[in-house]
Amino acid sequence: MFDKKYKNAMDSITPDNDTREKILDSIILKEELKKHTSFTPTWRIAVACVACVALILGIVFVPKDIFNGKTANAPQTLSVSKSYGEIYKIIKPEERFGYKVKKVIKRGVTLFTDKIADDEEYYIIEEESAITNDGALNGNASINNGAARPGATTNDNAANVNGSAKPGATTSDKNFSNTTEQVEGVSEADIVKTDGEHIYYLSGNELSIFKAEGEKSTLVSKSTLDGEKYDLYGDMFLKDNRLILLQPNFTVDNTNYVSVVIYDVTNPGSPQKISTTRQEGWYNSSRMVGDYIYLISDCRINISEAKKDDPSTFVPVIGINGIFEPVPADSIYRYDQDSYENRYTVIGAYNYKDGAMSDTANLLGGTENVYCSQGNIILTKTEFNDGEDLPQDVDEFSQNNTTVSRLTINKGQIEYKTTGSVEGVLENQFYIDEHNGYFRFVTTVTTVKNIKRDFENDDSEVVYIIEEVDDTTARLTVLDSELEKVGEIKDLAKGERVYSVRFMGDTAYFVTFRQTDPLFSADLSDPKNPKILGELKIPGFSEYMYPYGKGLLLGFGMDADEKTGITGDLKLSMFNINDPKNVTEDDKTIIKDCSYSPALSNHKAMLVHVGKNLIGFAATEDYYNVKYMLYEYTGKGFNRKAELDIKGDYKNAMVDVRGLFIENQFYVISNEALQVFDINTFKQIANINF
Repeated sequence: MFDKKYKNAMDSITPDNDTREKILDSIILKEELKKHTSFTPTWRIAVACVACVALILGIVFVPKDIFNGKTANAPQTLSVSKSYGEIYKIIKPEERFGYKVKKVIKRGVTLFTDKIADDEEYYIIEEESAITNDGALNGNASINNGAARPGATTNDNAANVNGSAKPGATTSDKNFSNTTEQVEGVSEADIVKTDGEHIYYLSGNELSIFKAEGEKSTLVSKSTLDGEKYDLYGDMFLKDNRLILLQPNFTVDNTNYVSVVIYDVTNPGSPQKISTTRQEGWYNSSRMVGDYIYLISDCRINISEAKKDDPSTFVPVIGINGIFEPVPADSIYRYDQDSYENRYTVIGAYNYKDGAMSDTANLLGGTENVYCSQGNIILTKTEFNDGEDLPQDVDEFSQNNTTVSRLTINKGQIEYKTTGSVEGVLENQFYIDEHNGYFRFVTTVTTVKNIKRDFENDDSEVVYIIEEVDDTTARLTVLDSELEKVGEIKDLAKGERVYSVRFMGDTAYFVTFRQTDPLFSADLSDPKNPKILGELKIPGFSEYMYPYGKGLLLGFGMDADEKTGITGDLKLSMFNINDPKNVTEDDKTIIKDCSYSPALSNHKAMLVHVGKNLIGFAATEDYYNVKYMLYEYTGKGFNRKAELDIKGDYKNAMVDVRGLFIENQFYVISNEALQVFDINTFKQIANINF
């Protein structure tokens, strides 16, 4: 499908003129150093200082104005690429500078909650590596270490609270639970799927299919999938008689691919593979809308091996039926500022019936969080602001911005629309929402103050020191369809960070935490004038929240000491939200001797079903005595319905276990057995080892 576009892109590779070279030289060098002297923070660590470049003897002096770039509030913009040659010039800045990159160590860096490791790597520019006439670097300098590295993934956490089967998911009329979902009509992949007749379980490189018949349940097939034992499979989708498996790590010639493998399970006893398509990169996330799977991967490029006449060495590659080709140049969106990047975000659309790729879009730059509605994909990336571009008399600035990109999706077609930004950092997809044409975000903002510009020489580096980091705050931001800011609430919950968010129409609820758990409610009915309605402070915090019937919001998280903030056991809370201005915690329960659950970081590991009044999750204190806990909410408190022993290899049982129901049977599946219980008594009625 790419033949014509590939030929056209190759034919359009032309050298840039001298004027463009000189302009790009200064821009690229600035962005190269900024990228390689930054540390992208997670929500648990707010970085408080950053290393500068070496300015000692034997090191090239880089004028300060080289580093002057965009301000913290100016998002980078993207435009479509015209040729592979244009892309090559962006990702190979050393072709124009004649400098090599050398690792240095940053030390003594104060963080918000911890200290950075002593061996954290940063970079400086060294002089002794001028380019030769053919454009190759002398020596063995390289911007990265030459090894493809898996990018950080986000938790695809979601909540399906009504438990009804989604349209197209099955032909069964049975009542059964479904994979959790954040957005109605947008399916999310998981390791367990059911159509009400069969249960499909994916573990490692094995697919197990069970006939779900209560005490007569049986294992009807067990298949070893393509690849070696270490080429593990991740999640899957189920629609009609098609099972779509996602293999996040498949290596071909030292290049990593995410595989989309389609099986026909019309006969579950003998599943038949239909197709395999591979998309370069490491798995980030995926969604299924209608007949199409949208797969997002993070593709890192080994810059040292990039060859101008071979685009497959510096742009993402797609493999269809064993034929691998680089994506078309005009499907790649790059920054107008020509900023240096050594990775892409790859988005591919695949038909669920035969795995055929219908379209692809590729962004030069990485992605952390993915939100998907029925018509849009939102990609976010944290940008670290080190304060270098600020005037000397400025001693306060926001440490992080999040770049936000919007792409539309429609029946397998993907189109990049626009890029904007919000101040602060996002933890996961729940911090993002789309409603009536507006996009809402809740972020944690860290403001750096009291800068001490000092230098420390040890014959290898000069360290730029920031003395203090101010306490964090929460912020709610509303963007329009062009990702322009239209509304905002700032400076909430000083000294705390955002732990969980739930958008419900015109109202947003979000939890922050340090010692206590403030639950904020916000009115978003006027996107240009959002307002805080109420605030509830209680001990502990909720990692995730689920609507639980009319006027109720379920919180799942941890209990904590009100004075010290030290966490304890797992906690369930039921919030009364009938009056958003006066939210109350009507009931709570502390789950003694259970301090960990995979549902704290992955809500697909949690069952929340209002119709059956079931709240289920795996829990443990020591990672060996694993239980599956089941609760109901009576209106007067939480009642523990069952505490089920989980069978399985406990090294992996915590992440591989799921609970689901079909009619009057409850099933708990781990990496060793399918256990069947009567849903009324929770007496075990069957155990199928596999």
